[in-house]
Amino acid sequence: MKYPPLLALLAFPALSVQLRGAAAPPRPQHAVLLIIDGLSYRAPERIDLPNLQKLIAAGTYYRRSHNIMPAHPRTGEWAKYHRSSIPNPVILAGTVMLRPDQQFVQHCFFPARITAHSANDMDYQRLNVGFNLSFLSGSDDDPVHDDQTMYWALEFLRRARPAFMKVHLQDTGGAGMASYSSKDSSQPFHRNIWAPDSPYRQAAARADSYLGQFLAELDRLNLRDKTVFFVTSDHGQADAGWHPYDDPEGWSMPLVLAGPGIRPGQKLDYAEQIDIVPTLCHLMGVKPPPNVGGRILAEALTAPPAGVPAPQQHLRELNELLREAGQQAGELRKKSPSSPVLKSFDRDFYGLDRILEWSRFGVLDKLIAHNRQVLSKLSTAAGR
Repeated sequence: MKYPPLLALLAFPALSVQLRGAAAPPRPQHAVLLIIDGLSYRAPERIDLPNLQKLIAAGTYYRRSHNIMPAHPRTGEWAKYHRSSIPNPVILAGTVMLRPDQQFVQHCFFPARITAHSANDMDYQRLNVGFNLSFLSGSDDDPVHDDQTMYWALEFLRRARPAFMKVHLQDTGGAGMASYSSKDSSQPFHRNIWAPDSPYRQAAARADSYLGQFLAELDRLNLRDKTVFFVTSDHGQADAGWHPYDDPEGWSMPLVLAGPGIRPGQKLDYAEQIDIVPTLCHLMGVKPPPNVGGRILAEALTAPPAGVPAPQQHLRELNELLREAGQQAGELRKKSPSSPVLKSFDRDFYGLDRILEWSRFGVLDKLIAHNRQVLSKLSTAAGR
């Protein structure tokens, strides 16, 4: 099999983490963020994923970790900076308060320590900045599949032992779309990703086998006990396939943490994808991006830091607010398109189309409170 050329391969010596104080627990030397595109939070319970299940047993498993709605603007302010859907930079930034000049988790390591990125879609090129090693190729019209993504991920692992690596396997999300867009209603997987032998099941199982290959290579290189894993998705998946942005099934996905510093055998209900970066940075002993908004997942750690905020459900609350606002505004536009309340709503409400302006609020609480106040005026006008 032929593979596309390596886009960037720089040789920098990896730096080990030196710990002070014998009482301090050993830090992991390597961190891996594995994203299985479009993985439903139900997948670990409904599909045979033996390698993921091994990590679940060895670490902490959040059944549902919420991200921002999986919108994918192709025009407007967002499209000036990004080609990916909104959830992807949110994960790497650890915040929904994204800036046009946003720094991502890889910048926390670069250039002192090696970082690597392997993904089979060129839409992630804006997220590629700050990685030493990179493989990006493919698109919706000209797909490159997960085997090539994993090929380069393993090459990077063998050649450079990266301190941080992001691996994004795209095929599972594409298989979900195949169920959604199927025109043949006689096919068992037509609008049903859970049908036996559906493309979605098969793609998820293949992704799990690639996870197994990666784990086996870590064992061969004697790196398994030095590597912390974050296995998750960029967004969820509706039972019919795909991920409509206003469907709660698309807002949540599984999150598995395993490796040094992670408590084993825990199954918890809720986390948020903005929590990945601060937790990863804490474990790896690096300073997170300056505007990180998530919390360290202290309950998942063997030696949690003091003073970590209690778990919140900010992203679930924000998504529900955005969905409700969209529904109410749509209803009022049909009934009274020239209503002055709609004009003030369009001016004052900060929806997904204005996400690059959210940072002016500083913290999520203030954004949510502001939008809730604007929505209350709209609700009164709509007679709710």
